[in-house]
Amino acid sequence: MILCVCPNPSIDKLINLNRFQEGTANRALMEESYPGGKGVHVALGIKELGEEVGILAFWGGATGQWIKEKCKEQGISCYGPSLKAWSRTCLTLKSNDVFDETEILEMGPAIDNVSYELFINDFKTLLPDVSLICMSGSWPGSNQELNFCELISIAHKSDIKSIIDCSGLSLVKALNQNPFGVHINHDEGYEIYQTDDPMTLLSKIKKHSQLIAVTFGEKGLYLSDGKNTVHALSKVDAVINTVGCGDSLVAGLAVAYIKGYDLAKTAMLAASCGAANCLREEIGMFHKKDVLNLQKQCMSYSW
Repeated sequence: MILCVCPNPSIDKLINLNRFQEGTANRALMEESYPGGKGVHVALGIKELGEEVGILAFWGGATGQWIKEKCKEQGISCYGPSLKAWSRTCLTLKSNDVFDETEILEMGPAIDNVSYELFINDFKTLLPDVSLICMSGSWPGSNQELNFCELISIAHKSDIKSIIDCSGLSLVKALNQNPFGVHINHDEGYEIYQTDDPMTLLSKIKKHSQLIAVTFGEKGLYLSDGKNTVHALSKVDAVINTVGCGDSLVAGLAVAYIKGYDLAKTAMLAASCGAANCLREEIGMFHKKDVLNLQKQCMSYSW
């Protein structure tokens, strides 16, 4: 099983407006709700590609139970403690004017020491059945500093590889634990290293990780194993939604690792998964058939 760690799941609500007007009431033309949080998106993608996957999360209140049930409906196993406080709701606002794909991300429920220890114990219990771990997204608020460091360390002791996808200080701390794989977009890279040059970012991150994925939106994916680098670009004719593309790409990385793909084939699958996400209105989801079609057209070169 691939385990996706998603400390801060959410209901992702997509709201379409005719035109956004500041300082007044804006009525929705359409709204849809989806299970979300970066780790949930990764798990949905892994399941769509046909691999067994589970999610470890904090499931808060009525919203947390709704997210969990939606994941179970897709055949995804769910683990982790339930909380009284509700899981967050995150909004993606789209309109017919320039106010497009603007996100409002809630913080999530507070995590106390007891709930955190239950989370860690569940993580340890699951490890004998886990072949790879994907750790994604933010952590909810807490009376202590929470990040992925302890989880990466525990996974190391069990000789299980981790792929991380987070940002800011959480990413800096995680890199110090030398995870197997890292996904970072150019904005996150610039925040930490003050450069958006892909080769410079790969060079800096390879000191901490064996598999480095740097994404540059429409410019594609740069993937390195520390020795070789592949640039892969999968183009789509019409972009419907870009929210969750990075998470879909991580799903491709994880499945490629499980299947034992080489670097070039891994890059092409990951890039095609990220691009396939653009073809759907649903947030953080893609169809396997779209991935297969995009792989046939994916452009890549190695050096």
